Amino acid sequence: MLPRFEHRRRLAGFVSCLALAVAVAGCGTVVLTESGALTRYDRLTASDETASSSRIFVDPAVLTATRTVRIVPTTFSEVVAPGLTPAERKLVANAADRALCYELSLRYDVVTGRKADLTVRSAVTRIDLTNVPAAGATVATSAGITIASQLGAGFATAVGRVPIPRIPIGLGSLTVEAEALDSRNVQRAAMVWGGASNAFTNQARFSPASDAYDLAGEFGQDFGYYLATGEDPFKAPVTLPTYDRVRITTLGEAPLDPDCEAFGRAPGLDGILGDYVGAPPEWTDKGPAEGLPGAPRGLR
Repeated sequence: MLPRFEHRRRLAGFVSCLALAVAVAGCGTVVLTESGALTRYDRLTASDETASSSRIFVDPAVLTATRTVRIVPTTFSEVVAPGLTPAERKLVANAADRALCYELSLRYDVVTGRKADLTVRSAVTRIDLTNVPAAGATVATSAGITIASQLGAGFATAVGRVPIPRIPIGLGSLTVEAEALDSRNVQRAAMVWGGASNAFTNQARFSPASDAYDLAGEFGQDFGYYLATGEDPFKAPVTLPTYDRVRITTLGEAPLDPDCEAFGRAPGLDGILGDYVGAPPEWTDKGPAEGLPGAPRGLR
């Protein structure tokens, strides 16, 4: 019997965008691309929600037979985001890989340094940077957003913090193209994912890469869920996060699969405290574990 999968949908993002759309642009701009990063695009079908949009394809029979997966570190070219430093681009790409590895480890054996049934590769193809002055204007009052972005608006309300919306100006967005290839390099699953930050659940930080950093994690969660279950992640039911999800993806404890250590650990309490003061993600996220097998060694 397959493991039970839980998936935290961004219900708060839907509510916030719906409420803010009447008066202001409460979400960033979602744009899907066809950059040539995928081996083929002709089988992709649309799947949409308010703050995210995607085109997806999967071969369920192949997923059923899959036992091992290998993650090629996400590429993020300077041409896509000349306004970011190499360190910032590396951090965004690694956030996608870390989230992807967690989701895949719920079902598969993640391997490095050897062949796998499926090889997963991704590329950031478009980005809108965060407007730092606009984000900074709401840092002082945005502590509630930290909890909402980590565990959901419902949990934030339950512990007594009502998330305070950001100023909806200069919100970031991200587009990622990803696919899973079998041992013959035949595409068995693919996703063109576009996400936009919103004023309700994305933390305001003093960094042009901050929204892309958050969105990269959302992409990794969505594509990983899609590969692990074969189900459309945008239609997944709303569920509370499990203990393991909180322990690993929020508190920064050891991952379920040791090979996921290649992508480092979540910032944990340091990251939560950093969010409270609007610190750039690179201040608290140590990024990939460069010394481990399979760790990213650079960006194209």
